[in-house]
Amino acid sequence: RAGRVGGGRLGDVARTRDEEGWLHTGDVGEINAEGRLFIKGRKTEMIVTPEGLNVFPDDVERALEAESGVIEAAVVGAEADGRERVHAVLVLAAGADAEAIVAAANSHLQDHQRVRSYSVWTDGALPRTEGTKKLRRAAIKAWVNTGAAPPASAGGGDALADVLGRFAGARTVSGETTLEGLGLSSLERVELMVALEDRFQTRLDEARFAQATTVDELRALVAEAPAAAPTAELFDFPRWNRRWPARALRRASLATWILPLARVFARLEVRGLEHVRGVEAPVLFAANHQSHFDVPVILAALPGKVRARVAPAMSKEFFKAHFFPQGRAWHEVFTNRLNYYLAALFFNAFPLPQREAGARETLRYIGEITGEGFSVLLFPEGVRSDTDAIAPFRAGVGMMASRLDLPVIPVRLEGVNRVLHPTWKMARVGRVRVTFGAPLRLHGDDYAALAREVEAAVRALGPG
Repeated sequence: RAGRVGGGRLGDVARTRDEEGWLHTGDVGEINAEGRLFIKGRKTEMIVTPEGLNVFPDDVERALEAESGVIEAAVVGAEADGRERVHAVLVLAAGADAEAIVAAANSHLQDHQRVRSYSVWTDGALPRTEGTKKLRRAAIKAWVNTGAAPPASAGGGDALADVLGRFAGARTVSGETTLEGLGLSSLERVELMVALEDRFQTRLDEARFAQATTVDELRALVAEAPAAAPTAELFDFPRWNRRWPARALRRASLATWILPLARVFARLEVRGLEHVRGVEAPVLFAANHQSHFDVPVILAALPGKVRARVAPAMSKEFFKAHFFPQGRAWHEVFTNRLNYYLAALFFNAFPLPQREAGARETLRYIGEITGEGFSVLLFPEGVRSDTDAIAPFRAGVGMMASRLDLPVIPVRLEGVNRVLHPTWKMARVGRVRVTFGAPLRLHGDDYAALAREVEAAVRALGPG
């Protein structure tokens, strides 16, 4: 149905389903004289020149990356005098001449596509999303438009000390400094691992990283990382529950008995659904946590087509008997394992470590599922509240949103703990309100500050 775009003209590849059944994709396409549709690029990434002409970054990047000496290229709109101009950010091989490369690429481009300015990125690879490895153009554009100097090369100075400095605050760091002495939480250790992998363009052995106690041990691990990088995950993640038989059973079960039963107990009032319908999946839903009943309540509040592609995070530590059965009674392992598989099957849930090793692999897994178009439901407090009070949000939600470059939809739950309190074994009938807020875009690496931004957005949604 993309033929409605119009022969030889640019236009939206499709409209929203609310408009005569069209599905909005956010892409711009062009139909040639033979009636073939060509996808030009994302509408949000399109650069509009001062002459009013459209430039798609992919076209310019292909021309740049075809030149010898170019490892990577990203094209964004650089702001100058209130107008956008085509700007290239280049990752170059040693000895490559950026000026000559840009001139050669421009000779193959149309006049309005030509690169007007460029920067050389010297801090390893360009930033990309965790799962799909797409360029994080918003972050690159923000860096270009701040006028900041190119990042320092990892080879100059003590790169490890530079990274640790972000976590040490005013404390002095030496080779004998212990990571415990730095007061790092488990999530901050994950953030440190992410930062080291980005800075040194490698992958660290997470089990060995968890065992490192001093800065010197960490330095030795980084030095050995290219040869020691593992390929196996620390534990299995559910992938079977995204295959069509499991999806079909889950969709039928949610519609016929799970959510109808939830609605018997939770008398729902839903607000802010326009924020859900108005954003393109995948997204991160970030909600306050009141009860084991939170997930079915939120799923019941969501439109059916959104609900079908949501993956809620569940605490991995809640399923210790499943993941670490050694020394446990068989009935404890059986019950815990059954609960784990039922949650994965009927709710598409996945384990999210809060204290143990495995958090880095979980981030990669979240990148994988969002890359397949599934949204993720998170409870950033990490604990269920016995009252209506909201605990501080952990920094993980900021890390995921920033690194995956996904919008965050804040969700405020009210009254779920009066339907199924954390101390109760049986639900009671009660009124519940679910409020969805406007989506947030989070950028940067101050994950704690980003988490506070999400927390503030959730708090602002209620009560009232």
